[in-house]
Amino acid sequence: ARELANETGVGEDVIRKKMAYWVNQNVVKVIRSTRETTYELASYHDSTNDDNEEDVFYDEDDGLVVSLSCQEEEEWEAYESYVVGMLSNLGQLPLEQIHNNLKKFTTGSEHKYNKTPQQLSIFLGRLCKEEKLECGANGMYKLVK
Repeated sequence: ARELANETGVGEDVIRKKMAYWVNQNVVKVIRSTRETTYELASYHDSTNDDNEEDVFYDEDDGLVVSLSCQEEEEWEAYESYVVGMLSNLGQLPLEQIHNNLKKFTTGSEHKYNKTPQQLSIFLGRLCKEEKLECGANGMYKLVK
């Protein structure tokens, strides 16, 4: 990221945000090192490699990396059903209300909700990209019609 920032004259934070889009589209992959984040063109093999048990999602706004294990993915699938039910019954809702409702609704369930609003925001963003939800300019989430 630093090298791209130097070459383009654009800040590293902006580079990370913009590169997150291409990473999510499987055009570019992230190479992690202890010193710096670098990027490399992804190949067909990279996007079809099913041996990896973790899915990695990059938040384009914050440049955060969220790695999901199989167990976490299962939890998020359960939370997705709660979110869909919530939005079906209550209409459009802001992030904080979805977050608070998930804490309440999952209290006795197998998948107790213990995520941060930031983690939920990344997940809801993913659902928006999958065209399952929409987020309006007012920050309200609703089901895609």
